[in-house]
Amino acid sequence: MPQHTAHRPSNRPATDQPSRSARPRLLGGDRERLGHSAAVLEAAEAIPAKVARRKPPRRFTILDRYGWYEPRTEGAWSTTRQSEALNLAISRRSARHQGAVTGLNRISQDLVITDPFELYGTDISNINVCVVGDIGKGKSSMIKTAFLWRQIIFGRQVVVIDKKRQGSEGEYSIFARTLEVESVRFKTGGGGARLNLLDPAITTGGEHAGGLDGVTPAGQEALVLAVLADTMERPLTTPEKSAVGRALELVNADAAATGRAPVLEDLARRLVEPSTDDGTYFGDRWSERSLEWGYEPGLALLRLVDRDLKGLVDAETSPEVRAALEHPFAHFDVSALPTEGPALRVVMTVINTWLANLLAARSSVSKQTILIVEEGWHVAEGSTGAVFRSNMKLSRGLGLSTVSAFHHPSDMSHDSPARALMQEAGIVFLFAQERFDDARETAEMYHLPPGSIDIIMGLGQGECLVKIGSSDPILMEHVRSPQEIALTDTDAAVKGVKPA
Repeated sequence: MPQHTAHRPSNRPATDQPSRSARPRLLGGDRERLGHSAAVLEAAEAIPAKVARRKPPRRFTILDRYGWYEPRTEGAWSTTRQSEALNLAISRRSARHQGAVTGLNRISQDLVITDPFELYGTDISNINVCVVGDIGKGKSSMIKTAFLWRQIIFGRQVVVIDKKRQGSEGEYSIFARTLEVESVRFKTGGGGARLNLLDPAITTGGEHAGGLDGVTPAGQEALVLAVLADTMERPLTTPEKSAVGRALELVNADAAATGRAPVLEDLARRLVEPSTDDGTYFGDRWSERSLEWGYEPGLALLRLVDRDLKGLVDAETSPEVRAALEHPFAHFDVSALPTEGPALRVVMTVINTWLANLLAARSSVSKQTILIVEEGWHVAEGSTGAVFRSNMKLSRGLGLSTVSAFHHPSDMSHDSPARALMQEAGIVFLFAQERFDDARETAEMYHLPPGSIDIIMGLGQGECLVKIGSSDPILMEHVRSPQEIALTDTDAAVKGVKPA
């Protein structure tokens, strides 16, 4: 019912018919043009000068007392057809259709495309992807479908460093069997695959002939120094670095002369028992003293070869490792490696460095590659983590998009390398967090709008906030086909069902 409106006071009485003096009068010329028709003249003179205003409806006091004339505080029933007009500000359809579809926008029901290679240049400048969320909220299912299964359709290569255990193998083994690919499994103490830390594919300085200018991934020297720093639990001194670099050059030269690949034990023996000719490189004054500079690093490498890294990166690269990249899907299963100690972190970093060097060597091919590392915190800490992060900064030149996943942001300090890795991603998926501290840290880290903490804590299974570049987050629901649901089912061990 319309509200009462006040009228401007008027001295003229409100009557239904205007006075005769207010009616329009016809001049003589008008009468002649009308043909002096009595009926026409009478009709013209009957036109009122002003239409009378209707009286406003009566406002009842009893209804006014109960707020009948005030706006309704609760919503009114409507239909989906009528309510479409109420969503004009957010219902604009996206014009993008290139790339693999990830899910549906929960607000507008638009398709959400998070393909890093298609979004690059328009929406993002960094093609790396980060997934954050509590355990069991759907992170793995989204990664497996959006960045593995659907990416292979576009002819891209997907490489997975699989740390999550599912029964007696890694979680991604089911994809390897479905795609008829052999999984490359690493085991401590031997019996598995090996990836030589001094593989010739990893050049000494990371520079490759025919590569792109400014695209130089970590080389053998940076990788060895990082492993030594983590093992010795201290930064190497300048003389130690010089000794390691010189010994590395000599070891590579000797191996090339004999037609084989150098191994880590060769470097360790050269540092512990250097030749007298090795010291001449540093000049007559330091020739004798320089023979002692590599003693401690050499002992640390010998310990790694005999214990922590035995059977992993201490011998020539296995043929199955080289053959893995011949297929669109390469599965490196490191789920059998212990979480404690340097083995897991070193192997994951060596795989990353080896892959980055191979991509740099074939940069003219311009093949798009996706590297999936779900347990991202393993490669974020320490000196080896610094090598991993430096390789990620070359993603644009290498055509390498790294997808990493993390669980609890509140467990990381503000100066944590893992936190820096999470913030540098161009595309971020934020799944549910059960703890308030994690939800708050997530909202602060990505500068989310007010109210995002409650949204993050209230997200359901498979729901997430997607932040693409600097745009506002999108509430997305991950959508899977029946085949993808079967491939991403990881509850077999919990339910006591034998996996397919």
